[in-house]
Amino acid sequence: MAEGINSRLCALNTLMAVFDGGQPLDVALDKNAVKLSLFPQDKSFAHALCGFVLRHKDGLQKAVNAAANRQQDVTPSALNILLLIGAAQIYLMGVADHAAVNISVDLTYKIKCSKQKGLVNAVLRRLLREGQKEIKPALPQWLLQSWVADYDTDTAKALEEASLKEAGVGISDKTGQWQGLESFSELTSDQWVQDYSSHYPVSLLGDLTGKIVFDLCAAPGGKTMQLAAKGAKVAAVDISEKRLKRLQENLHRTQLADKVTVECADILKWQPDKKADYIILDAPCSATGTIRRHPDLPYIRSEKDINVLVKLQAQLLDKAKSWLNPEGVLVYCTCSLQKDEGERQVEIFLKNNPHFCRMIKGDEKYHNEQGDMRLLPTYGDMDGFFISYLQFTP
Repeated sequence: MAEGINSRLCALNTLMAVFDGGQPLDVALDKNAVKLSLFPQDKSFAHALCGFVLRHKDGLQKAVNAAANRQQDVTPSALNILLLIGAAQIYLMGVADHAAVNISVDLTYKIKCSKQKGLVNAVLRRLLREGQKEIKPALPQWLLQSWVADYDTDTAKALEEASLKEAGVGISDKTGQWQGLESFSELTSDQWVQDYSSHYPVSLLGDLTGKIVFDLCAAPGGKTMQLAAKGAKVAAVDISEKRLKRLQENLHRTQLADKVTVECADILKWQPDKKADYIILDAPCSATGTIRRHPDLPYIRSEKDINVLVKLQAQLLDKAKSWLNPEGVLVYCTCSLQKDEGERQVEIFLKNNPHFCRMIKGDEKYHNEQGDMRLLPTYGDMDGFFISYLQFTP
């Protein structure tokens, strides 16, 4: 039973890091899995358990509170998360009843809440007695309401439903083709993992042979490899040394490294020695279009964070605009569904920079009213994404 305890303890500690510490799920999970020396299958179980809790937190919390006869969440936070994990196993994961309850009770000792073991036992056994109930996935209200304001109520609900489904797998290759897969075991030297939406910004640029391209905020490198495969001379710049290491590994694996110069730098301080024909700015954003694969995002992001990111995006756009050759194109994109990070950001940029004009590219079914690309997870198995092609015409 020790391994069963450790996989659930990993999930509990990971969720505490997400809910209370604002840490990304993958980072916290990796750290806790190493600390507990989990086998791959146990780490996979812990990851799945975290995903179920994150996607169904509202419904699970209501069920737990009702079973505990409380109006407020159980305290301390670790005890409450333990109950959520137990409820998720009972309602959503098909775990044997005795394992869901007994291991949860045993875990009270691990989190220094052994005096509350009776509460844990009583709450989970009451959930079992009450029988199966439907626990629907849901997003936090602050995020859903922001989509209602940006779109409309029906669209917001559809975005919520699509965002709460698990994402599929997509790969790109050197020929410029993209395909969705149910799973894959190993990538060839011509392939790399990339969502369809992320593939789109570069795929519409045509032949780039000999063109100078700056890929800003480039890591982990899907667009960099697309650009290199199209014949561009690429400068890939990112502030994260760790993420750039992964980019360089992918470049060597795909044998594209000789076409790319990789630089670790803060874009706001970086100064290129020449100008570019194209600039790809995949700006830091709230990433609300990627909740399908990152269910922790609604809990580690807030409206305040988005306001900070909007200011940074404007600064990056203002910096990048000066690095273009005449008739050059600045491709601004974010994996956010928030219009402040997409449509409104571009409208402000164009108002303040009359020497830039919007280019209309791609399938019109993905165009918004202004002609920019607005990809939504409701369109199929894709992340939410915003793309604007801005041409410099001095």
